[in-house]
Amino acid sequence: MSREMQTEILDKLAEAVFAYKAYPDKEDIKTGWYGWKLSLTWKIGNYRSKLRDAGCKELKVNSAKRGIEGLQGQRNKVKKPKRSETNFLPDHPSGKDQKTLEHERELMCQEMKKRSFVNAAMSSTYSLRRQEIVENEPAISAEFDRLMSLDLSKSFYEGLDRHLPKLLCLYRSKRCAKIAEMRIIMDSLDKNASNQRKRLAVLKGLPWFMRENPSQFIKICEHTDSEEEIIRGMTLGIFIVVEDVTDPIPCDSNDVALVIEEAVVLRGLGDIPNAYANLMGLLST
Repeated sequence: MSREMQTEILDKLAEAVFAYKAYPDKEDIKTGWYGWKLSLTWKIGNYRSKLRDAGCKELKVNSAKRGIEGLQGQRNKVKKPKRSETNFLPDHPSGKDQKTLEHERELMCQEMKKRSFVNAAMSSTYSLRRQEIVENEPAISAEFDRLMSLDLSKSFYEGLDRHLPKLLCLYRSKRCAKIAEMRIIMDSLDKNASNQRKRLAVLKGLPWFMRENPSQFIKICEHTDSEEEIIRGMTLGIFIVVEDVTDPIPCDSNDVALVIEEAVVLRGLGDIPNAYANLMGLLST
């Protein structure tokens, strides 16, 4: 290999190494060939000198150790990046100077103020939005589609059906067999394993699988029970009126409603999976 070719290779290597680390150690440039390793070490040192002379701040800050440019008397500790930083004192991005970067910083400050304003406005208009939900009962699916450009029911049921087999398999594991409520749900599903009951079993069993008690989230009662008493204390949840409260997977219901802060905000949702979908849409909108 000619000297010119070796020099060209080392120049390219030094440039590539500097892009990751201005002051590489021996392990960083270990090549397996001592001659190349020594040459690359010197080449990177020369490359740093050229950049320092060109005004590179990352390297100029270390000039004091050699008494360059009248910086004698300053601390001569070499400034190197720590942890994950690429550079200790990087130059400004190409095409930008201190003025343009300061302008961008001011824009960021303004955006942060806007976010604070939005949060304050959301808090102050909460009562109005709440009255709209409770009194007008807007079509959640249509509103979700308008905001997200996504069919709420279709995407929810497609995702639910896609994960049904794996979730049911997890529910039958030894870990879940120790949970009495989970065993009751799965035993009931064995008697009638329709797709509707599978959906309901997965949704009712999910909190138990996550080791959480859903008793304050899903309330089931008969039509003769007092609705006010049942939903008292509910911050957010699903209220279901059935004929038989002993059924752990009640597919047939008289009414399914959403409750927010002890108030029924949506009724007549048909079944629990549809109530979950509307709850997700309500929280998203």
